[in-house]
Amino acid sequence: MSPTHKKLREGTATAHARVDAAFAGFDLTDRADYARFLMAHAELVWPLEAALPGDRIVEDWEARKRGDLLHEDLAFLRPAPHPAEAPAERWVLDSDAQVAGTLYVLEGSRLGGRFIARSLPSGFPRAYLDAHQGADKWQQLLQRIDAILQEPAALNSALASAHAAFAAFERSAARWAKG
Repeated sequence: MSPTHKKLREGTATAHARVDAAFAGFDLTDRADYARFLMAHAELVWPLEAALPGDRIVEDWEARKRGDLLHEDLAFLRPAPHPAEAPAERWVLDSDAQVAGTLYVLEGSRLGGRFIARSLPSGFPRAYLDAHQGADKWQQLLQRIDAILQEPAALNSALASAHAAFAAFERSAARWAKG
């Protein structure tokens, strides 16, 4: 693990744990609860993927996106309407450091999703959670992040963006858990 990756991991550990705890309240063996879990993700993934100039960091950003997979899974589940309109998140991603911090969260969630997908009941859609990507893609992203975050100010900017993404996921989980 590079020093930069270690700092990102340690600097977001508490936020990551809060998000994990917020999403742990969903019963993924219950079809309706699983749909709410996916909608809580979609509420952030869709606008983030649209706003994020990830190709500034990784050339294959378009292929890494998972928003369409969320659409597929939700179309299969046909979830109930949104419990309440979420306030529009405004994503300011002007610098490569901000993009890197946000990508760290989005692409890192892919790793956890594959683990979660294994516990889903048979017949539940899992395209979004089980979206396979070789370990080399994660390593490629970490190498690019490491190159971008050499200066303390860049690392701080990436950490702030990562915290903003984690906080948005936490708020979304809380909103959808009430559904």
